[in-house]
Amino acid sequence: MGTVDAMISAATASLGYKEGRNNDTTFGKWYGLNYNPWCDMAVSKWAADSGNSAVIGRFAYCPSHVNWFKARGQWHGRSVAAKRGDIVFFSWDGGPVADHVGIVTEDAAPGADVRTIEGNTSAGNAGSQGNGDGVYRRTRGRSVILGFGRPAYDRPRPRFAQFPGTAWFKRNPRSPLITAMGRRLVAEGCGRYSSGPGPQWTEADRKSYAAWQRKRGFTGTDADGWPGKTTWDALKVPADV
Repeated sequence: MGTVDAMISAATASLGYKEGRNNDTTFGKWYGLNYNPWCDMAVSKWAADSGNSAVIGRFAYCPSHVNWFKARGQWHGRSVAAKRGDIVFFSWDGGPVADHVGIVTEDAAPGADVRTIEGNTSAGNAGSQGNGDGVYRRTRGRSVILGFGRPAYDRPRPRFAQFPGTAWFKRNPRSPLITAMGRRLVAEGCGRYSSGPGPQWTEADRKSYAAWQRKRGFTGTDADGWPGKTTWDALKVPADV
């Protein structure tokens, strides 16, 4: 399965797309239902392109898509907090049937306007909102929102720095990795810094790491402040530093 970031990226890549005559679109051709309103086909293609079909589905008819989310227990009414990656369904007349669909691009508080990317809409309020000419960013008020389908996206796995070896620390390194390590030690309540941490390895880092080793149950020479692989892996220092 894919992530919410991948879904948003797929939708963003379509911004500025314009349909041909009579709803002739890439999305309709892909779905096998060209020359028809294509808002939900666009959402479905973005899902397929981003590895999210299993959690978003493949639809051309908005009411069926709503029912799919409801059957999965993933339907939320119009007034809730919107979450980035929600599939938002619209009812232009306020009725119970979905007329149009898009994807939420930013979190929004309960009742607040919702920012979206939508296919088969217009760039502004002057054109057709549910059968427009392209893919655009829009901001919608709650009065036209029917509700939200909330896909169970994959959460990206956190990436942690590999253990560089005890000898590396004993060479008094200067590195952003030392700063990242120190911040994790502080977050774990083991910081023994008067300033910092990092990027230069100092005695304060060793004392802080010794506190972490003791917190993990090590004693004596096993809590001497020089990092070892077991306690390093448990500390979960971010890799992207």
